[in-house]
Amino acid sequence: MAKKRVLFINYSLHSGGIEKSLVTVLSLFDYENYEVDLQLFANDGLFLSRVSPKVNLLPPLFPSEYKLNIRQAFFALIRKGHPRIALCRLLVSFAGLRGTMGERLVRMWNVERCFIRPSQKQYDAVVAFMEGQPIYYAVTKVKSPVKIGFIHGDYTAMGLNSEFDRAFVGKLNALCTVSESCKTALENTFPEYADRFHVIYNIISSTFMRQMAEEPADFEDDFSGLRVLSIARLSHQKGLDIALPAIAALKKKGLRFKWYIIGIGPEKENLEAMIRELDIGDYVRFMGERPNPYPYLKACDVYLQPSRFEGKSIAVDEAMVMCRPILLTDFSTARDQIDSGRNGLIVPMDSEGVEAGLEDLLLHEEKRAEFSQALAQCDYTNEEEIEKLYALLNH
Repeated sequence: MAKKRVLFINYSLHSGGIEKSLVTVLSLFDYENYEVDLQLFANDGLFLSRVSPKVNLLPPLFPSEYKLNIRQAFFALIRKGHPRIALCRLLVSFAGLRGTMGERLVRMWNVERCFIRPSQKQYDAVVAFMEGQPIYYAVTKVKSPVKIGFIHGDYTAMGLNSEFDRAFVGKLNALCTVSESCKTALENTFPEYADRFHVIYNIISSTFMRQMAEEPADFEDDFSGLRVLSIARLSHQKGLDIALPAIAALKKKGLRFKWYIIGIGPEKENLEAMIRELDIGDYVRFMGERPNPYPYLKACDVYLQPSRFEGKSIAVDEAMVMCRPILLTDFSTARDQIDSGRNGLIVPMDSEGVEAGLEDLLLHEEKRAEFSQALAQCDYTNEEEIEKLYALLNH
């Protein structure tokens, strides 16, 4: 029997939860029955090297120069012989200047769709692995009888444009998300398509993670106190700015600890300015991207996720697998992951809440041990979730 041809689409493979989830799905995929192509808008990112060799990585939709800032990108694209894409990049930079995330995405896509090439092949199924451009591209530029989308966050909290997205949702056979509360948000926004929404949880392999965690964790300092860790894109969504005043308040109280942040992103300069203003440079360390974050998870004393909103945070799932005491702000899906007071703490989404929760965990070793023991009672491996995706691909 001929293999089914499936196209996966994502923007890039930078070190975010969505990208990690996609690489995990592709590592577990059934290549005896499926032939898989991967289309990225930009062929770059930390996880590009972790894509299964059985996947056919297509040429990117945009040259690598496209991702540079507009001053560099425009002339670099012209020099490389891409004048049309240079014009596209210029118009996109204007389109993305103002408005909500949803408004910017819509304007940017309305420019990009005029310049971007359609898929060259016909597929049996296409899977757009994130909201925005990947779904828009799958619906308008790919020939396939089965079209599946993914939204990894709480649609209501993400600031997307539901009026624009409604037509695209209507052309998908299925739209998957990562938690029950995220599914509810979709049902509330697009009630007419409620029967197309499915929950496929982020796939976790505990055995793989624990093996990876055996490598040494180099924190690149000689600090010997308690270590707090966050794995997060440096973006507004992740709420790192909410936590910084809490760090300053705890420093004033004389608590000895250090906060390590693994990740990159657009808010780094703003966060660094806040750190200087609060005089907490000795308490916060940016670690950049790390291809293997698991040794750091294993070695930390508290895992902190001060997000404004999440779908179902992969980093929190991973901290649970590693049995680390977890502190979350009260974002809409926090209680889908943590039972506050039993295996972690959920605090109000403000600096005072983070301060109180972090102080509680840092001062009470027995509470940290209690949370770790509660997490150790469960096996979070769920590789069978991929069967739900196969069912949709074969629908």
